[in-house]
Amino acid sequence: MMKIRGRDSWGAGHYGASRDGGKRLHEGVDLENQVNEAIEAFEAGVVSKVGYPYSPEDDKKGHYRYIEVVCSNTTRHRYMYSENLVQVGDAVEKGSIIGWAQDLDTAYPGITQHVHFGLIENGKRINPTEYLKRCGILE
Repeated sequence: MMKIRGRDSWGAGHYGASRDGGKRLHEGVDLENQVNEAIEAFEAGVVSKVGYPYSPEDDKKGHYRYIEVVCSNTTRHRYMYSENLVQVGDAVEKGSIIGWAQDLDTAYPGITQHVHFGLIENGKRINPTEYLKRCGILE
């Protein structure tokens, strides 16, 4: 079982939490983990993207990566802050290791280590909390 990151000096990890002083809202959930902890696929699918959530030229955050897995015609999972072990086009099974958790302390000193999980349905980011509970991933 995983746990959503609670409040720390950088904010909170629940869906809809305030970001950038209230200028935007968090569009996923931050699942607590440890640096280099394995990140497992929550569902079977095909890797559609391996990318950078921030500009690769950003000295503090440019090394962070994300993995996107298409799970159905309408559903995509995005795992952010993951050193990928998969490539675009790879088929993944539920529970297979797709990456390793990256260290967030280099860009966000004191933040609770986590992987950001986003759920995209029909092209729209939605709250993944109930989905993660139904799957037995969240407490």
